[in-house]
Amino acid sequence: MSNSTLIYTTVKAYEGNYTKGRSGKKIEKITIHHMAGVLTAQRCGEPFQVVGRRGSAHYGIGNDGKIALYVNEADTAWADGNWDSNCTSVSIEVSNSATGGQWQVSDAALASLVKLVADIAKRNNLGTLVKGKNLTWHQMYAATTCPGPYLISKMDYIVNSANKINSPFNGKLAGIDKVRYADELIVYYKGLTNNGKTGTNKWGTEVAVNTNGVAICDPIYGVGNMDIPVGGYVISGHDVASDWIIKNIKKGNQITI
Repeated sequence: MSNSTLIYTTVKAYEGNYTKGRSGKKIEKITIHHMAGVLTAQRCGEPFQVVGRRGSAHYGIGNDGKIALYVNEADTAWADGNWDSNCTSVSIEVSNSATGGQWQVSDAALASLVKLVADIAKRNNLGTLVKGKNLTWHQMYAATTCPGPYLISKMDYIVNSANKINSPFNGKLAGIDKVRYADELIVYYKGLTNNGKTGTNKWGTEVAVNTNGVAICDPIYGVGNMDIPVGGYVISGHDVASDWIIKNIKKGNQITI
C-alpha cells in the first residue's frame, strides 16, 4: 500500500498515536477534517509527534496548499473518533484560512485537497467518489462540527472535481440534435428548433464544422445558439465536454465523428 507522491514533507507521528496495520480491514473511503486554525502542514503534524497525544491523521494540507504525510496509509490513524471508520479511512486535515465562523480554507488548500483526494481514490481503487459514501467528513462519525461549514459546503465540488481528474472526458458523443445536459458532447445538424441554429444556452462551448468536416472557427465559450453551417454541423459541449473541445479542437482541424 503506497502513499501519495504529492507530499512535500513527512512529519512522522509518534507510534503510540496510531495503530500499525488496518486490523484486517481495507481502505474504503476518505475522511476530511479541518485544523481549526491557520497552520502549515508541518505545524499541524507536530502535535501527533507528542507522546500521549493519542490522535493523528494520515495527511495534512497547510494554508499554502503544501501537503505533509503523518501516518502511512497502510496504518490506522486515530482521527475520526470511531474505530471502524479509522480502520477503513484515509484521513486528511486541512488548514483554515480564517478561524471561526464558516472556518474557510484558502483556494490553494482546496485545490490541493481535490488533487490529494483524487490521488488517494485512484491508488486505493475507490472507484467513482460519492459524497457521504466513500468521500466523508469527521462530523459523520463523531459529535463535532469538523470540518466546518465551508468545507462541508464544498463536498459536491470536491467529489466532482476529483472524479474529473480520475475519469477525464474522452470525447464520447452523447447525442445528435438533442438538449445538451451536464458534461455532454452533442452534435447539431438541424438544431433544437430547426431554425439554422443550435438552440443551446450560453453555458457551454461550440465550434462550427463545414461540409468537409473542417472546423471553421476556434471554440467559442459562453455564447450558445450558434449558426449551423449549411451542409455542416456544430459540436457543442458542457463543462468537461466544453473543456475537451477547447483543448482538442482549433480552427482548421479535420474533425471525425
